[in-house]
Formats: sequence, structure tokens, C-alpha cells
Amino acid sequence: MLRAVTSLTKITIGLSAVVWLGTGCLGSGRWFPDPHPPAPGVLLMQKLAPDSALDFGPTRIPEIPARRKARMCCAFGTDMTVKVGEWVLPFLKVGQIKDLTGLGPHRYDGATAAIDDSRQGAFPGGEANGLMYTCNGGFIDTAHVRETVDWAAYFVSVLDRDLETGTTVELSPEGADRRIVIPPVPPELIAEYGRDELIIGLAQWLSYQGSVWHEIAQWYGWSLVTLYPETLSGFSPEDPISNAIGVNLLSGVDVEQLLSSEKTYNAHVDQLIQRGLEDLNPVSADLAADVVQAVDGVWWDSQASLPDNEIVLRRYLDIDTELEAWLMPEHVGSPDVRARLDEQCGENPEPAKIHIRDSVGGVPFDELATFEIMPTGKTAEQPVFRQMTLPISQRDFPHLVEEITAKTRAELGPRADLPD
Repeated sequence: MLRAVTSLTKITIGLSAVVWLGTGCLGSGRWFPDPHPPAPGVLLMQKLAPDSALDFGPTRIPEIPARRKARMCCAFGTDMTVKVGEWVLPFLKVGQIKDLTGLGPHRYDGATAAIDDSRQGAFPGGEANGLMYTCNGGFIDTAHVRETVDWAAYFVSVLDRDLETGTTVELSPEGADRRIVIPPVPPELIAEYGRDELIIGLAQWLSYQGSVWHEIAQWYGWSLVTLYPETLSGFSPEDPISNAIGVNLLSGVDVEQLLSSEKTYNAHVDQLIQRGLEDLNPVSADLAADVVQAVDGVWWDSQASLPDNEIVLRRYLDIDTELEAWLMPEHVGSPDVRARLDEQCGENPEPAKIHIRDSVGGVPFDELATFEIMPTGKTAEQPVFRQMTLPISQRDFPHLVEEITAKTRAELGPRADLPD
């Protein structure tokens, strides 16, 4: 099950700033166990087949549909105004602050909005995503947690079918045409470490790499809604940590049981999210809102309106597979806020360190799968991509983030990639 250590030891637990007007399917589920299992005689023949047979028998996990939607949640801040051109929408504000009791039920590939609209019944609650503050994990965007755990679940389903044979997975566009190329995993690696360890670890790594590209694409101008550029959300202070938490939620679980149906998966992910965030010691929603206000002028600017890039002043630009959470800097916050934090968190809480597995048995996952990314649209117009050999892959991410870091410091200040 889920475990977390919120000290200097590693943590293994396991959106945007625009307004998204879609809602997700809240039905009972779209995937189920195979309704037409092989006849007993066929199963017997599969079990008796030699090890070299190409038929690996029935898959254990239902075929999960590819993800197509995106949860639009939380620009960093609270009560942020939204403008179209120079017109500020009078009835709309973005930035819901949550605690664990305010979260709604998980839905695979959900796509509900997290906005405050004063018009009665304007948007359903759905998953009720929002921004939280935790004593050890800092700010958490629950939409990002849900996004990456869903991607990990999808990749588990793919790998359960194709680990031995390899496959190519076409992904939904995201500032680029994207696909994943997975060659056959060496049988000796499977024999030594087991299918589940390889499947879960590689699926989590793939989900994390996808989340890194998502932040890169946003920074370079990709957005779901053309009128609302998402540059301000690229590498927002809470995003990478939230992504890493979601990636690791499946660590140590029985995936065959967890993914037996969509209904089962949704129910279990609700529990995993509750446990994972509880281990990071979330504060009350009222205090979280005050902490957001305390970093106004340091991490964000309450005087700006969406979609201004300058609304988010600090960017978490570490894309390593071990991340350390950003906590509220010691020099900000009123004595009252600091006293309440000390009461709920204790004095000098340790920032959580979250590790994403990147290898098995000394074999890097980077050698077992490749993201192939062909930038399109506004993203493709960026000069950096004209200078690179296309398609790019996850191996190019460090170079891109190096350029993003330099430009972020130039635009937002020399400490824009640091918490304080």
C-alpha cells in the first residue's frame, strides 16, 4: 500500500491556469473485465503452451481507453480575475482552495472545471479539484495528481498487453504530435524482476515524462483554449510535485485488482489520494488560503489577471526524478499565519522528497521506451525547435528546460526558479 516519509528521506507515494468549460463523464465506468473470456479448453492449452510460444495468454487487466481529456484546475493563486482582451469578466474568479474534505470523487479521464462562478448552477462540482497546502509537500494541485495517476493506469494497461512484444502508442496532441515507442522488453529482465515490477515502474516513468512535456509545451505557448495562453501555468510552483505524487500513487498496489474495472479503479484512487495527501499533512482550507495570500508578491501577483504570464512569479524548473517540495519561505507571512502553521505543522517541517523510479536492475527506463514528439502549431514556431533534430524525445528535455530557465530568469527575475 501507499507509504510516505515526510522528512529528509525519500518519499515513494504515489492546470492549468485557463478556464476550461468542459465536464467529464460521471457514469459508472467504461471499462470492465473481458465479457467473453476464453473457453476452459483454450485456457488449458495456453497454460500448457511452451515458454517460447508467442501467445502469452489472456491479459489480466481490461483494455483501458486512451486518455483524451484534460482537467483544468488551478492557476497559482486565489480569487484571480479573468479577462478577455482588456475586459475583466465580472462574475468569474479562479482559484479554489481545498482541504481533503472538499475533494469530490475521482473519475478516470475526468475533465471538470475548478472555478468560482457566481451564476447559480453554472458548473457542476465533479471532482472538485483545487489547490491545497500541506505541511511537508507544500502546495498541491489535486487535478495534476489525478492526471498523472490516470496516465500511469493507462500505461499499465498498455504494458500488460505489450511488454514482451513491444508496441507504439499514439497519444493525444499536446503542442505536438506525440507517440511512445516501446520495443520488446528483454525476456531475461522480465524473468529476473517480474512483469509487475517492470510494468508499474515503466508506466510511472512514462506518466512522469509525459507530465514534463506538458509543462514544457505550456511554457512554449501551447493551450487547449486558443484565447487563453497557458504560459503562466508552465512549471507553476505546485505542478511538478503534484505530478510526482500522482505518478507514485500506484506504487505497491495490486494492479490486477485495482484495475479490474473503472468503478473499482475510481474508488481505490479516492482512497490512495486521501492516504497520500494525509501523509503530507494538509492544513485546513482557511489556513491554506492565508498561505496563498502570504506568498502574494513573491510566488504570484494578485494584481494581475489571467492569462497574464506575470501572474505566476516563481517556476519549479527541476525535472529530475527526485524532487523536493517547496514550502512557504520563512521570511513571508504574518506572525498569525506563522503561528497557525506552527500549530498545525510543528516548527520547521521538513520538505518532502519525492522519488520517481527511473530504472530496474540497473537498466534505465530511458532505454526501454522513447517519447517521440513532433512540435506543431505555435509550439513548432518557437526558435528552439527549429534548431533541433525532429522528432525530439525525453532525452532533449534537459536542454529545453535549460533554455526555459534562462528565459524565466530574464522575464521574471534572477530568483524566479527558486522558492525564496
